[in-house]
Amino acid sequence: MSEILEAAKTHFREKLAGKLDHCEVPEWAVNGKPLKVFFKASMNMSQQERIQAIADNDKKGEAVCETIIQRALNEDGTRMFKSVDKMELMRHVDPAVLSKIILAMVNDETDVEEAVKN
Repeated sequence: MSEILEAAKTHFREKLAGKLDHCEVPEWAVNGKPLKVFFKASMNMSQQERIQAIADNDKKGEAVCETIIQRALNEDGTRMFKSVDKMELMRHVDPAVLSKIILAMVNDETDVEEAVKN
């Protein structure tokens, strides 16, 4: 394997292995405390492609929920939601809160569409 590819893989592996970021969601209080939604600093290309494919089919709400499923983690790094939760998220959860969580997640990232354009 080339040194360049190995360096690129090492960089991404270290980025994903770093400390989890989090945002507080007071609307989802548990035991009187705002829920903390944890997430990694980035997603791999496979995750991004899956979300982008949904968004490209004019299913923006489903793309939002898929992003939450892919990225929202518990403090121990396990997924907060499963794929089977998508319909519940789409039909019974405040979209404004989901959007707030996603904004926190992408705050320091380049938008997928912008990255593809460049």
